[in-house]
Amino acid sequence: MRMKVVGLAWCLTLVLAGCATSPPIPSFEIQRGDRVGVLVDIGDGPVHTHIGTTAFNNFEKKYPYQWRLDTTVAEVLGHSLAKSGLTVVDLEKEGVGYSDVTPLVVGDGEKWKVAPGKENTVQELANRKGLKAVAVIKEARVMTALECAGGPCSERYANASGLYTRSFLGVTRYHAVAAFALNVYVLNPPADISRADPLRTMMRMPAIALGNYPAPRNFEQITEAEFLPVREAILKFSEQMAAEIAKALNPK
Repeated sequence: MRMKVVGLAWCLTLVLAGCATSPPIPSFEIQRGDRVGVLVDIGDGPVHTHIGTTAFNNFEKKYPYQWRLDTTVAEVLGHSLAKSGLTVVDLEKEGVGYSDVTPLVVGDGEKWKVAPGKENTVQELANRKGLKAVAVIKEARVMTALECAGGPCSERYANASGLYTRSFLGVTRYHAVAAFALNVYVLNPPADISRADPLRTMMRMPAIALGNYPAPRNFEQITEAEFLPVREAILKFSEQMAAEIAKALNPK
């Protein structure tokens, strides 16, 4: 029995740490006033992702509520970087798209390198736009739970930000989900500092438990007011993420 518990704990540790290790982050220096590019593309309205007792109870429903999540998270990140003394550059206004900057830097064994085919992009960002780093947030499928109950562990996922619910035998748990893929690229020397802790651990499972969340009156038609605690939890997570990005860049 003790061996099983230890095995499950080790499984959880491996999942949270990631299946593959990233190269160490090289020494870099960013000064106060340096320019950092920001690109946020995470959609707007919330999605309710539900996992039931059986697969027949599962569903995903998108709601038309105007959360302004894309704009608000970009503002939160920009404010945090500016507060730390950095100059924020809106890459969308500069005509830069997600495919232009992702992947920008990749791991190659024990070191980081500019991603193949992105050499000209890095030169454009670093030399012509004067950027020292680039922070990119994109909506993505994320892990919401790891369930280990006496057998192989089951991973649960959500495809978009919003509410994640898990019901089993009449008991429902509620989580707010920030379905973000984060990259924070330092351009010289190249590295993705989001692949180091604490950002790596923070983004591994961005699901926030809503312990006091009141059960919706209609589980399959959640009102905009009932969604408010979910939005607030996602924005609070975004503030914490933005603060950690600023700390990781560590402007002098």
